[in-house]
Amino acid sequence: MYHNFEEIVAKAKEIGPRKVAVLFPDDPEVMQATADGIKQGLIEPMLVGNLVRIREVAREVNLLLENIELLDYREPQSAADMCLDMVTKGQVAFVVKGNILTTYLYRALIRTTRQLAPDQAPCTLCFHHARGLEKIFIITDPGVNIRPDLELKEKILANAVSVLQRLGCERPRVMVLAASQVDGVTPDSVKDAVAIRKGALDGRFGECEICDAKNLYQAFPERTIQTETFPDIFMVPNIETGNILVKTIDHLAQGIRQCATVGGGIFLLTPSRSDGYETRMTNLALGLVLSTTDRGDKS
Repeated sequence: MYHNFEEIVAKAKEIGPRKVAVLFPDDPEVMQATADGIKQGLIEPMLVGNLVRIREVAREVNLLLENIELLDYREPQSAADMCLDMVTKGQVAFVVKGNILTTYLYRALIRTTRQLAPDQAPCTLCFHHARGLEKIFIITDPGVNIRPDLELKEKILANAVSVLQRLGCERPRVMVLAASQVDGVTPDSVKDAVAIRKGALDGRFGECEICDAKNLYQAFPERTIQTETFPDIFMVPNIETGNILVKTIDHLAQGIRQCATVGGGIFLLTPSRSDGYETRMTNLALGLVLSTTDRGDKS
């Protein structure tokens, strides 16, 4: 298991460059990360978008385009669809989101996942490393799925477990976050947590362990958190909970975050608009490791 993002960056440099599609890179920080990704031997980019804008921004960061493949696409949905098609055909390893609304990539991934793996569900995974913990943990899903029902939650969990196993976590500990009873009524999130636990015992999500506790207060009553027993995956009941938890770790716990959206074995790097250059560089490394590593392989 990778303990931090520095180890992931080091592994990515060992793997070497892979061809990737950078979608709408007409943003200085995206273009700078692309340029430095080339210099550091992480990527061989294919730049997709408005070529006029791409050339303008490339000049701003002194990126020479002579040996870089350029594809002129102005309409965002057709561009996103085309990039996903290139991944399915093996022409690129993964897709990097640039100056484009994430919604277009979500739509393209949902369509492609239905074609490639109809039993799966795309989801956004936020990878975190927080001070005091010697591990990377995941929050899912603060992106694609707004209010997933039990069936969708089970697909999301199976996806998250599979992805974390790619980072060497053979048996992820999962905390299914759920509310307490209100006025004697058991919320659906609690019922879903019980059903998910039973499904895990039946082996429906791969090798994983479901925590008894449904929040950190229950898990660590003495308020002393240990890396070994801290969850590897936090499964949230809805998108609002996911976003609140992610932002809390970002801004209050001073955590480090990376985002990827996954479905049908396809990886999309979907950083937030507010993410700067350093975050984008680490994001490239994460995409490289995820897209080229088999489950359980950290060699």
